[in-house]
Amino acid sequence: MVPGLGEHTGRYVHVGDFFQNAGFNVLGIDVRGQGRSGGIPGYVERYDQFLEDVRAGIRAAKVFPLFVLGHSFGGQLVLALAAGNEPNITGYLASGPWLALTTPPAAWLVWLGSLMNRIYPKCRFPTGIERSQNSSDEAHLDSLVDLDFNHGFIAARTFFEIISEARQLLADPRANAPILIAQGRPDPVTSVEASIEFYQRLEAPVKELMIYDGFRHELHNEKGRARVLEDYLAWIEKTILLEKPSAEPRAAM
Repeated sequence: MVPGLGEHTGRYVHVGDFFQNAGFNVLGIDVRGQGRSGGIPGYVERYDQFLEDVRAGIRAAKVFPLFVLGHSFGGQLVLALAAGNEPNITGYLASGPWLALTTPPAAWLVWLGSLMNRIYPKCRFPTGIERSQNSSDEAHLDSLVDLDFNHGFIAARTFFEIISEARQLLADPRANAPILIAQGRPDPVTSVEASIEFYQRLEAPVKELMIYDGFRHELHNEKGRARVLEDYLAWIEKTILLEKPSAEPRAAM
């Protein structure tokens, strides 16, 4: 599992527990600058460094079938892996992937970020994401652990690296294995319209789009999260049936 920008795997314990109870091994990955991982919070020099971190987690899993689940920025990383022909992946799940923002930043802020990207790329800006944009279930959000490891910042370099990758993905949507894209509607953070456009042009062996009307950005933290997780599990089980039967343990990431 790969969290979104500024959060960490501690917010996904209930998701991991769900898949473990279904018989899967689960590994969470905090890429550099996230959670307990090293680096400057919210900063990366090159987008490929994020992918290197996820690939390290994939190598550590060592079990198949293997699925990679990512949310928001993590969902974008999942799409990037799929487009890069990552080997040994049984399927990809991208939740609310960052292909475009629902409300793009103001032009002056983009100009300032571009300037800082050239002269001081580690300069960090607030993401501006409000907690209420993620989920309508306030009590559940209160219950999530280790919130001190969250941060609400993104560095100038990181922003433009992510935006550049999003444009590349939208320009050439492809995946080398079955893929599920899931998103709430309306999603106050990442654009559901961009996800639909991506899906419609996506070239993949098997693809599926799940839209949850009335859900906000974090499907796995919404009041109807049980249905979402059951849908994910059903898709994973269906995808495994497409593969050659194996006696090896199963893994969800």
